[in-house]
Amino acid sequence: MGYRDSWLNHAGNITRHYEVVLHAYEREVPEGPISMLLVGVDNGGPAELWPSVLPEGSTVVALDSDARAAGLGLDVQVGDVTDRPWLLSVLGKQAFDVVIDRTPDAGESTWPWLAVGGRLILEDVDPDDAALLAADVAFDRPSWLPVEEIMRVTAYPHVLTVEKRNPRVVPYIEIMTGNFAEIVAEEELLADGVKRVLVD
Repeated sequence: MGYRDSWLNHAGNITRHYEVVLHAYEREVPEGPISMLLVGVDNGGPAELWPSVLPEGSTVVALDSDARAAGLGLDVQVGDVTDRPWLLSVLGKQAFDVVIDRTPDAGESTWPWLAVGGRLILEDVDPDDAALLAADVAFDRPSWLPVEEIMRVTAYPHVLTVEKRNPRVVPYIEIMTGNFAEIVAEEELLADGVKRVLVD
């Protein structure tokens, strides 16, 4: 994808990341044309870099809460990024393959605009929020993002990636295959709620 090399050689507006963010981008941003929502442009560097790095056919929409971002000479929409009515007025019904959130608190607000199969990449996420979300996904319990819409959470130092799935309408079930139960009897497994997979 080339963000890291472009970032290292960028001579425009300043942008800053923890080193690991560059590695996370290389692993988490899909190849090919994508639609990206960039929340938080800092000095404008990310809003300059991403459109130049992504392949032809990609789109980048940049948002920031700081009114000074409007004076950067870049295509940045300025408003309260935690205000869903404002987001709706700016984003409409768009769905993004990648949402990069560089702010401390917009992830919950922008989640509805992430496409199924897309990734929410949270930079500088609060460590307690990151740990809570990962634990809640692991134990399938409610959290600050809708767990029933989360396929996976990947934690890097200072970065959290959340992959969106179609909403789950029933809880995950434990399933089994095979014919022999030498240690734990099949009847015991069935009594514990394990379901047998039947293949035609």
